[in-house]
Amino acid sequence: MVSEEIVNDMDLAREFLLKTYNSIVVVKHGNVICEKKGDGITPILETIEELGEDIHNSIIGDRLLGKASALLCRYSNVSGVYSPQGTKTAIALLIMGGIPCQIDEMIPHTSNRFGTDVCPFEKMLTDVISPEEAYKILTEKRLKG
Repeated sequence: MVSEEIVNDMDLAREFLLKTYNSIVVVKHGNVICEKKGDGITPILETIEELGEDIHNSIIGDRLLGKASALLCRYSNVSGVYSPQGTKTAIALLIMGGIPCQIDEMIPHTSNRFGTDVCPFEKMLTDVISPEEAYKILTEKRLKG
């Protein structure tokens, strides 16, 4: 059963993403506690690093939810996820982790920034289902540039 607070926070995340150009928003107890703009996986990784355990039990609003983002949400022990667009794989991973999600539009996959191929982060995590392993791979890749 999804609590009323989770539903309300998901609604707030949705409103916030629809009214701004942010890539990520974090809502907790009716308050926006973090917002980020940026490309790729960087905004959510920065958010995880900056908030630490404060991200636990929050709602993540992510403009584009793919496998990488879903695994990072599971890694962060969030209470729910909202996204205007998401993949079946991402939704399945959240469900497997017991995380409720709301997606406005299902997309077949996330694409690279040019729209010419599958997102490189999705390719990187093809055989990964562990949130901890995904976090390690993505942070190492980010540090290497």
